[in-house]
Amino acid sequence: MNVRLSLSQSVALLAIVAVAPAFPQTPPWALSHKHSNYPAAEYILGIGQGTGEKADETAKRLAQSDIATQVRMKVQEEIKNIQRTYELNPNQESYADFKIKSASVVGEELPSVAIVQTAVDASTNTTYALAALNKEKFSTAIAAELISGWGQAKELQRSAEDLFRQGKLTEAIQNLVEARAGVMELLTKQALHDALARAPFLCEPSLGPSALASSIRNALSSIHIEKRGGDKQQGKRGENFPEPFIVQVTANEAENTVPVVGAAIVFLNSSGEQCGEGITDAKGMATCSMKARGNIGQKLRARLFLPSVGGEFSSSLDASSTVFDCAVLEADVAFSVKVDVRSSKVNDALRSLVTNAVTRAGYHIVDMSRFMLKVDFQTAPPTTVDSLDATFTIVPSELSVMLIDKDSNRTLGSIVSKSQGVAKSQDGALEQSARGVKLDGPDLLLLLEKAKN
Repeated sequence: MNVRLSLSQSVALLAIVAVAPAFPQTPPWALSHKHSNYPAAEYILGIGQGTGEKADETAKRLAQSDIATQVRMKVQEEIKNIQRTYELNPNQESYADFKIKSASVVGEELPSVAIVQTAVDASTNTTYALAALNKEKFSTAIAAELISGWGQAKELQRSAEDLFRQGKLTEAIQNLVEARAGVMELLTKQALHDALARAPFLCEPSLGPSALASSIRNALSSIHIEKRGGDKQQGKRGENFPEPFIVQVTANEAENTVPVVGAAIVFLNSSGEQCGEGITDAKGMATCSMKARGNIGQKLRARLFLPSVGGEFSSSLDASSTVFDCAVLEADVAFSVKVDVRSSKVNDALRSLVTNAVTRAGYHIVDMSRFMLKVDFQTAPPTTVDSLDATFTIVPSELSVMLIDKDSNRTLGSIVSKSQGVAKSQDGALEQSARGVKLDGPDLLLLLEKAKN
């Protein structure tokens, strides 16, 4: 059937077409998240859209961010797989660090992401951007880094075995610790690789973090520390023990016993404080001459000093240690204390501070003695700081303790300690500054021992 329109009807129809809004021109890939040129098996696609003056820039940035978000989600899934594959202990600090680093391995933008297409919807002034990440290309680049990193770990492991056979325990364990730390770093990259690759990256089981940790424990458990001299001796406080403390350190390597060479041995009191140290020689012998001090007590534990292994292996270090019995006898000297400060409260605080510190060091305080500890207390000009509800005064101070031999009128030595007090009044800040001085430590012990020389 033919329909003829009059001139007036034709004009009206054209007018309707002219004012009708255009249909939105959203590209199909922005709605489906798919594109025939970039199949899902090979690519991860990201969609972004933007409006306004920087619509194009915004759309591209959001498209890249979309891909980064998808990759991060895949990485989180791979963290669990890696934990199972390498038998990682979720309660260990190293695993927590691995999770944190893996979560941040992908930023808002990935360098391998390309913007492959853009489109503009003129009716809404909206720009759309399509980003694509070639999974195989990206994972292949990461695999090259993994091959290199695992190769370095393997070399460190092999070198550790050679060093252990030579009795160079410290260097051997250091290599294993470095290999394990390097592998933990690699696992972060491996999580990213496995999130994109068709197959996970697998290394030798002996190079896994748990396997390397077992190697470290096995090495430490093969160590034997035996007492060779200095056990069951007495020493007067401030004087050297009559004999040095001597140990011999050996390790079982296959069916052989080898001396451990160049290893640091520390001697610890019952509180875990270090009182002395020695280095093993070619025969595995370590010698430590030590002064009898109040903090030594009646027991000294000799153990390997390997700070690089961390607290995770402390039980293995303790298992190979040995304990010396000893006794610290009272010293032949005592000290008097002289404090001359105007403020009675500050004077009392300083006298109590010095008296308690000297007593903890194992010496006596008496009213009259040949050796006097003269206490000098100097303060700097106070300053004030205003807070929301009050004004506080800050008083810096310097405490000097001088050891004086009254028979010869000589100063044998001195130590200085600085402090700072804060209070609402100047007197209060001064008192706080005096009470905040720290005197306990090796410097005080060395000063008091000068009275023995």
